[in-house]
Amino acid sequence: MKFDEISGAQTVHVTTEKFEKVATSINETLENNDGNPVENTQIANLAIAVGFKEKRREEPESTNKPLKMESLDQDKVLRTMIERRHEDASPEELKNYMEKYLEGGIQEMAEDIEDQNYFEYHQYIDTDIGEVSEG
Repeated sequence: MKFDEISGAQTVHVTTEKFEKVATSINETLENNDGNPVENTQIANLAIAVGFKEKRREEPESTNKPLKMESLDQDKVLRTMIERRHEDASPEELKNYMEKYLEGGIQEMAEDIEDQNYFEYHQYIDTDIGEVSEG
């Protein structure tokens, strides 16, 4: 099944307190770059990717921040990865997986921030990109 088969406007939810903590930390870290805050959708996409990579799926807690699903993952890379990992899932189950990866990623990021006062995003970036291998 595919995300494209989901009908109507859909939302995913994430724990508001943890999302806001992560967003504040990321924006404070990057405030000297261009002065513009990082959009919630960009933070959510990063959280989905972190949750997916760490295979961490969590249920949102009682206070939930809704995010419009159509605004997330505009290039559909994360959706494709979720579809491939969960090939037999229905469209509704895929949406639930996305929400759980989002929450899992936010929790992973919030724990990093709590432990060391910042999110260690470098561990998720391949530093060998662009390097020519000797052969």
